[in-house]
Amino acid sequence: KTLVAGSKLFAHVYLDPKNPPKAVMLQYHTSGWLHRAVWGDYNAIDWGKANTTERMNMGKLPEAGKWVKLEVDAAKLGITADKQVNGFALTQFGGTVNWDRIGAETSNDPSSDAAQSLMAWWKSQKGKDQPGVAAPVAGFVKDGPDAKRTEAEKEQVLRHYVALVCASVSPKLVEARKRLADEKSARAKVDTDTPATFIFTDLAKPRDSFVMMRGSYDKPGDKVEPNTPKSLPPLGVKDRRANRLDLAKWLFSNEQPLTARVTVNRFWQQIFGIGLVKSSGDFGVQGEIPSHPELFDHLAYQFRATGWNTRELLRQMVLSGAFRQESAAPAELWSKDPENRLLARGPRFRLDAEQLRDNALYLGGMLREKKGGRGALPYQPPNIWEPVGFTGSNTRNYTQDKGENLYTRSIYVFLKRTAPAPFMSNFDAPNRETACTRRERSNTPLQALQLMNDVQHVEAARGFAASLIQNEKTDEGRIRLAYRQALSRLPSSEETRIVSILLEKELAKYRKDTVAAGKLVRVGELPVPAGTAEPELAAWTMVCNLVMNLDEMINRN
Repeated sequence: KTLVAGSKLFAHVYLDPKNPPKAVMLQYHTSGWLHRAVWGDYNAIDWGKANTTERMNMGKLPEAGKWVKLEVDAAKLGITADKQVNGFALTQFGGTVNWDRIGAETSNDPSSDAAQSLMAWWKSQKGKDQPGVAAPVAGFVKDGPDAKRTEAEKEQVLRHYVALVCASVSPKLVEARKRLADEKSARAKVDTDTPATFIFTDLAKPRDSFVMMRGSYDKPGDKVEPNTPKSLPPLGVKDRRANRLDLAKWLFSNEQPLTARVTVNRFWQQIFGIGLVKSSGDFGVQGEIPSHPELFDHLAYQFRATGWNTRELLRQMVLSGAFRQESAAPAELWSKDPENRLLARGPRFRLDAEQLRDNALYLGGMLREKKGGRGALPYQPPNIWEPVGFTGSNTRNYTQDKGENLYTRSIYVFLKRTAPAPFMSNFDAPNRETACTRRERSNTPLQALQLMNDVQHVEAARGFAASLIQNEKTDEGRIRLAYRQALSRLPSSEETRIVSILLEKELAKYRKDTVAAGKLVRVGELPVPAGTAEPELAAWTMVCNLVMNLDEMINRN
């Protein structure tokens, strides 16, 4: 505690008349134990330098047999207003002593109290930054009260002091301060919980740009200004330097056809597997020409004319005759048009990595469809991150999530570019080091092994099996339900027969080997439903794993 000038230190003491001490001492700590007052035998307790504030002689012992209040001026012990008392000790030499209330008596001097005096507070803030205080008041406060200020400027400082600092204010202002503090706290929480991102802003004075001769950074050629290539419509800015807003407006202007065409082509690629322009990342001179130019022009025009209505564009595509055809076609047609550029059959291609995982989780009843949140860390083989992690990095070690975060949609899976998730890279997902306008599609044995054996997929099959057992009572009913949910169709009689044979074999195997059944139904963290026979659940898990690996499940037909 900091004491004001004129403060007195005190303590109540009771000396036992039958066994009085030789001396009693009050000790106070500021920057050290440098302040002591002694009553009684001065040399009995010889701590501190004699005849200084470290050991002041206060006279004889107080009267024994009664409570006595010991008092000493703080200044006499060298405790001035600039020192803070942060400790005390009650000391005796021999005898029996009872101590009671200890403290300090001070007189309130508002003129030196920053909570009550504008000038005292203003002086204490001189030279200090004022975070959270609006300009120009922050500058006025930092300059101190001695700087030249107009009456209006002084009034601004006074209003700030009364509103936010002064302790002696009306109850209404106290309540207003509390509301303000609550609002600031709520805002701080929002700022803390909201992820930050970098943004671009224009420089007040843009730097000059040059054509670098042969790409060499130290050989600038002609100076250039922001503009579009001559082969495209001009920006239309003549009286000033063009900026990023001008570019944004140009991208969506009626004179500029590229934005609509590129967007339509990307959606067509998503629906049909390949764009009307195959080189979806290159519409320049090295790109391919559209396979259906008139259709391309029509879709791009309609897309812009409907106000860039993405939903309407996709509705047109999926309701078209081209999309609603069967994927099956004669071998002769496949050989003539293997990429289906002429749209003589329906599209057929494998789903993307994220769709494969999300479909499996959805069938298993585990997909967490909540939007947003931090990146999820699902199942992953060991020692993927560690070999490429830097010491001290927050991605040095992979710590798998628990609970529902394991089943978050794949779009929210945390992706480390130097060590991407295996389930993503195995199915040709880009590592995001560069922009990817079109994914390649490979076919490898590792993909089949992952779909059959990966923890996430086996666990999804287990969840799918548990739902079949719960919702259908007969084996045939469960097989029909599995096909209907996974493939959107019912099984043929031959398919039902084959799956039934598989089920019988798996049931016999797991009834004989209950240990293996127990291991299978505990793959992943999904709990085993209470009351479910483990051999039965294990057998149906294998059946569901089979259904989830059919071509119709992993390919779009």
